[in-house]
Amino acid sequence: MQTKDFSGIRNNGPLPSPQEVTVPNDIGDLLADYIESIGSQLENLEGTALAYEAGNNRQANAAKVRRILHKIKGESGMVGIDEMSDFCHQAEDAFEEFSEDKRPDMLLRFKDWACAAIQNMANQMKCN
Repeated sequence: MQTKDFSGIRNNGPLPSPQEVTVPNDIGDLLADYIESIGSQLENLEGTALAYEAGNNRQANAAKVRRILHKIKGESGMVGIDEMSDFCHQAEDAFEEFSEDKRPDMLLRFKDWACAAIQNMANQMKCN
């Protein structure tokens, strides 16, 4: 697997295609559980990012964002979906580097990309 460049999350630059995420052949029945879990986490991330953007309890919401990204990164790494894990790592770093006003847009961009990747995985699963 070729390492993909997710540095565009830091400067609103290009990101790899979410349709090119590599799903391990031996993931088996774990893929459906992974898709469900990550989908739920991404919904939580979106709500938390919007609450953060609105200024609602920023410190608690920032901590929740960190937990969600870390959980997605960990689950992705455990099932071998390395691109998602790598992208989470980049998003975690960007979240810490960005000013408070830039964080929500970055998180929503991450969420949109990850949702597209998850949807593509779900579509592939239906075809197999």
